[in-house]
This record gives sequence, C-alpha cells and structure tokens, in this order.
Amino acid sequence: MMKQSNKTERSGFTLAELLIVIAIIAVLVAISIPIFTKNIEKAKEAYDIYTMRQAASAAIDLYYAGITDSASAAAAGLSWSGDGGTTGNNAYGAYDPRSGKFYPSRDKLPAAVKTYGKGTNVDGGTTYILGNSRGAYAPKEDYTNAVVMVSIYPNAKPAYAVVYWKNNKNNTSYVGGQHVQNVPKYSIKINLD
Repeated sequence: MMKQSNKTERSGFTLAELLIVIAIIAVLVAISIPIFTKNIEKAKEAYDIYTMRQAASAAIDLYYAGITDSASAAAAGLSWSGDGGTTGNNAYGAYDPRSGKFYPSRDKLPAAVKTYGKGTNVDGGTTYILGNSRGAYAPKEDYTNAVVMVSIYPNAKPAYAVVYWKNNKNNTSYVGGQHVQNVPKYSIKINLD
C-alpha cells in the first residue's frame, strides 16, 4: 500500500514575491518617466526649430523673388514698414507652417494656426544658434502660445532677414523678451547679400 504525502504542491507566487516584483516595476517606472518626458520635450523643441528654419527658407526665397517695397511685400502676403530707421524699410509677417504662406500680421493667421509652438518651459536640452550669439531658440522658454514671425530688410546694407517667435495669445511680446527695443532676444539672423 502506498503512503499519501501530507505535502501539498505549491503553485503561484507568495504575496511577498508579488510585492517585490511590484516594487521593482515602480522603481523602473520612476526612473524612466523623467527620461521619457525629456525626450518628448526635445521632440517639441526640434519641431519649433524646424518651423523656424522653414520660415527662414521661405523668407530667403521671397527676398530673392524681389521684395523691395510695399507692393511687392503685399503681393507676398507681408506687411511693409516704411519708417526707414537705421536698418531701412522692412517686410514682415506671421508664418503659417501648414501652408508655408505668410500673413501680414498674427491676427490674420487661420484659426488652426493662431498658436502652434510646441516647446514648454521644461528644458529638453536643445540648442540652436544661427546668426545670433544669444541663440535662435531658448529651450527654457514657453512657446505654446506663440507663432513664428519674419522680418526681411531688403534695403539694409547688407540685406538680412530675422526669424523669431512672438506670443500670440493674451500676450504680444517676443518669446524670451527683447534684447533692445523691438529686437527679439532669440532669433535667427540671415545675411542675404
């Protein structure tokens, strides 16, 4: 006759083992969230810089197409400032990244692009400098309520274009503030001659 064993076979995990696994998963999640957040912010900043570069390219094309006065600026969808000043007259406007067009002012942009900046005040670590020693983009600034603006100075010596972000919702200031009066602190400056 065969003896029966009083031992029961164990199946599954104990409560202590499950708690250890859950604790390990919690630590891994806690470590990965900041890394994931920073990568998301980097992608937003890259989008904003890409938009600035698109606008700069479009401004260069317009300059070489012959923007020299108010009529040619209006034909390109830009406003014209005829105040002269030390840099001469300039064509300026808001850029629509969806269509690649310019509008004479920010309030003329289509409703879908009244604000299209993506970067927040979380620093994703993206830096971009082009023609401006202070930089073209400040990763610690909030761009979520902003649009890209372009100013083309065809009669300056040498001719140049400036691309920058300006707040468009409840605030009309430059993103990052001014360097000097009416000059954005962060911008792309491109010499055209």
